[in-house]
Amino acid sequence: MARAAEGRLTKHALAMLLDGPPRQMFLDACAVIEKGYTADCAKDPCLDAGCSMDGEVCLQPLLRTGTDYHKACAAEWTKLFAVRENRA
Repeated sequence: MARAAEGRLTKHALAMLLDGPPRQMFLDACAVIEKGYTADCAKDPCLDAGCSMDGEVCLQPLLRTGTDYHKACAAEWTKLFAVRENRA
């Protein structure tokens, strides 16, 4: 859990540790985080013509955040993983 909190584990690695519905809840929470990063990036897009990911998730802002994105997903994962019944 410490490695996850430090942002050292990927979304996929964390998702595989959860079972069934909790896994989907985690992935949905990460999608909200991803869309937030994309929306923030669209305010100052990396393309001169504007953001090409209107309404979608863009990988570029996730790459720029470094471990912050992984830490944000890990915070959601920790809530779910703390409940023994949610673990794979």
